[in-house]
Formats: sequence, C-alpha cells, structure tokens
Amino acid sequence: MMEVSELLIKLGFRSNNFGFKYLVQIINSGLKGEEIAPLSRKGYMLLGEMNGKTVGCIEKDIQNCINSAWLYGNSDQLYKIFGDTVSDIKGKPTNKQFIYTMIENLRFIN
Repeated sequence: MMEVSELLIKLGFRSNNFGFKYLVQIINSGLKGEEIAPLSRKGYMLLGEMNGKTVGCIEKDIQNCINSAWLYGNSDQLYKIFGDTVSDIKGKPTNKQFIYTMIENLRFIN
C-alpha cells in the first residue's frame, strides 16, 4: 500500500514545503471517504481547523507546493499521471484537479 507522502516525494514534491503537509492531509481525508468537496468550503476549511490556518493560506500553500513540484519535480512521472489534467495555459493542474487525480490514482494503486 503506497502512502500519499511517499508518492508525492517520488513525484518530486519537497516535504519541507508548507503545502506538502496540507496535500497529504487532504488527500488522506479524501481516501478515507471524508467529504472534502467543494474544497474552498469543506476541504480547506477542515485543514484550516486542523492546522490553525485560514482557508486562503491553506489554498495558497497547496498551490505553491504544486507549482514547485512542476518546476523542480520529476516531470516524466508528473505528466504520466496528470498529463490530461494539465492546463495548456498554466502548464500544471489546478489544486482541485491535482487533489482528485491523486485520490483516484491512489485508490487504483491500493
């Protein structure tokens, strides 16, 4: 059974990035069947309560973490998993696309 943090690190995410912890938490919540949608009203709010942060801070930290992985991570693996969710304009998936794609991929792997 592959853990969320293990897969994120293999993809090139840095565990010292603030958003890394939040991504692990929200993906694990989704895997457990907890209601995280819509992210801005449920998922991020849940993380904010767990970590004493605002919804905006959680969202921005996750976004920065994803941006960093797309700049410095394992681009071959990232595009293998997220290729069809990557915006042609931005060159990376949105937070929502990333989180839900990770949940589905981990369900498939496990």
